[in-house]
Amino acid sequence: MASTYSSLLRLELIGSGEQANAWGNTTNDNLQYGLEFSIAGVYTKNLAAASSPYVLTNNDTISSTQADNENRQAAIIFTGQGSNFIIQVAATQKTYFLRNDNSSYTITVRLGASGNTYVIQPSTSVFLATNGTNWYVLQTSGGTWITKTGTYTAFPGDKIFADTTGGIFTINLPASPSAGDEVRILDLANTFDTNTLTVGRNSEKIDGTAADLTVSTEGAAFSLVYSGSTYGWKLMEK
Repeated sequence: MASTYSSLLRLELIGSGEQANAWGNTTNDNLQYGLEFSIAGVYTKNLAAASSPYVLTNNDTISSTQADNENRQAAIIFTGQGSNFIIQVAATQKTYFLRNDNSSYTITVRLGASGNTYVIQPSTSVFLATNGTNWYVLQTSGGTWITKTGTYTAFPGDKIFADTTGGIFTINLPASPSAGDEVRILDLANTFDTNTLTVGRNSEKIDGTAADLTVSTEGAAFSLVYSGSTYGWKLMEK
């Protein structure tokens, strides 16, 4: 009976009586490349020349080249995309450490051609598990601090150094937020008293009021968390 391949990691399963005097090479390749990459592999995928959706390779291949089976890797770092991007992974059981290393665009990971999705915000890492049908978040690392000197629309989880040295501007809160989404803002240059910062509500309420928030306190540092449509974004520090 010829070799077959495991359903999750695509490891080669030697058929009964096959590969006489050669089975050791196959076994070593399974261990050295298949299992090591699935447990400890860190793979960087540059999406600059790719099209969305991009389907991770998932071949019956055991080799030293990680690109032969991208889906098998324990950790994948996505870089280079010039727009929001969809990544299609195999609809099988798997755990992933995923990093969206782009500071401007989201990565949406999708199970198969039309399965459930999970959105990874810019500059964010996430540890995910899937049973092939649903995503389960095991741990999330928030985005790194970013500096803004002009109008910007925030993503959930953003941590923003707002520098109004050059003049007033607006940080718009995320569109279509979910309960529990957070945004953090800090007066980088202690200039909010001279050049105010406006926090745009982006169609949601702020502290129960349908109005933008104007911040004019020098050195202000605060977080907003979305509570739902009734009260909208709530200030965590006042």
